[in-house]
Amino acid sequence: MRKKKYITFLIIIFVFFFTYFISYKITINELPDNILSFLIFKYQDNKKINNIDMVSFVLNEVNVNKSFINDKKEIKKEIVYNEQVPVVYIYNTHSDEEYSYEKNNSYNIIPTVKEANYILESELKKLGILSVIEQNQTTKIVNERNLPYSSSYKVSRELLENKKIEYPSLTFFIDLHRDSVERNITTVEINGKTYARTMFLLGLENPSYEDNKQVMTSLNNYLDSNYKGLSRGIYEKKGKGVNGVYNQDFNKNTILIEVGGVNNKIEEVANSLKVIAECLYEYINSTKLE
Repeated sequence: MRKKKYITFLIIIFVFFFTYFISYKITINELPDNILSFLIFKYQDNKKINNIDMVSFVLNEVNVNKSFINDKKEIKKEIVYNEQVPVVYIYNTHSDEEYSYEKNNSYNIIPTVKEANYILESELKKLGILSVIEQNQTTKIVNERNLPYSSSYKVSRELLENKKIEYPSLTFFIDLHRDSVERNITTVEINGKTYARTMFLLGLENPSYEDNKQVMTSLNNYLDSNYKGLSRGIYEKKGKGVNGVYNQDFNKNTILIEVGGVNNKIEEVANSLKVIAECLYEYINSTKLE
């Protein structure tokens, strides 16, 4: 009798784990590659194992041909720079900024601006532009050094300079953020699709801010011409209590972009980042920067 109970118990355990494994296999197979890449990054960086991370490593089923965004605007692709070297550096001065998270989120993750980096990288790659994503987390470094949060830009400046030395081909430096204002301000619907609105932040305490402004104006004009209402424009900041430079003195192509707000979903952010990639592609290809 005891033996039967023991066997029954083992069968129940087996069925439970088999069902568990299959359910997560389905989740992983449906997971967009850029989000899966982000999960792998989180695992490698924090050495934390959660259900999705562990199964993703066991299954190793990353399909590089999957697309996060289904509908694509037709863009005539031309050769931009040398497609074998990265020209865009993507980083986050405030790497802990989170987007909207629902408890029934099937991906079991809290989306952040770090995730946005991988989406932008993926969309740029489709257009022939290679990027480098900063793997270090600025916020983590600030905390480890017991620095005030206001020192975040000093830390991201270090990372910025180091990455330029490592990859001399880098020409554009994109600092992705998300705003903290209400959803009605950071969300727009264009042709039936919902986007997280974007905004360029310009530091007026940078001595050469006019050069940065010229680049941001060109990008903003493209958005206004092709996706009216997506951009909230260029927000100029200076004075007491603000950074005022935002590392934009490093290079005229150092661009701080707020993508959506705290109440935007990652799908809405992804829609906008696809447009940002298109915008950068058009600008780079038209200027033929060296």
